[in-house]
Amino acid sequence: MKRKMMVRGLAFVCMFLMAAGVALAAGKIAYVDLSSTFDKYEKTKVFDEALGSIQQEKEKSLTQLADEIKAIEDKMPLLSEKEKVSKQKDLDEKTQKLKQISQQVALDLRKERDERLKEILQDIEKVIQSYAQKNQYDFIMNDRVLLYGSASADVTQDIIDLLNTQYKQESKKQTSKKK
Repeated sequence: MKRKMMVRGLAFVCMFLMAAGVALAAGKIAYVDLSSTFDKYEKTKVFDEALGSIQQEKEKSLTQLADEIKAIEDKMPLLSEKEKVSKQKDLDEKTQKLKQISQQVALDLRKERDERLKEILQDIEKVIQSYAQKNQYDFIMNDRVLLYGSASADVTQDIIDLLNTQYKQESKKQTSKKK
């Protein structure tokens, strides 16, 4: 009985030491709220505005074509049978053209958005890697994989600040090159 207690006690001590060793081996760990970082990054805001402008321009041409279709549809009941046949063909062509242009616009916007998202995520990744190396972190994790993270391990604001500072510096360089 005494021997069993001693073995259990020894096993407990060994497990405790192993757990402590694993914790020490893990080193310095932090986490980042990627969605917040993405949303608060100035480049994201600039890209969103640019995409919004592009979308508005594309929608103007679509609206113009849709208005032409509507005008033809409104005139159809007033036309003779011969004119209706002619206008129906024109109406079908314009409707098909509107569908094609609409699909192409959606595809182009999606492609542009994906390219910009990729660029932003690469920026975020580079800054996180640089920050981790500079501050000697062994791991910086995405907050979505955590079940719990201490607020002291959250480096999100540091990453956002670095990203925005870097973006402002790059913007100044590009502005000065244009002059």
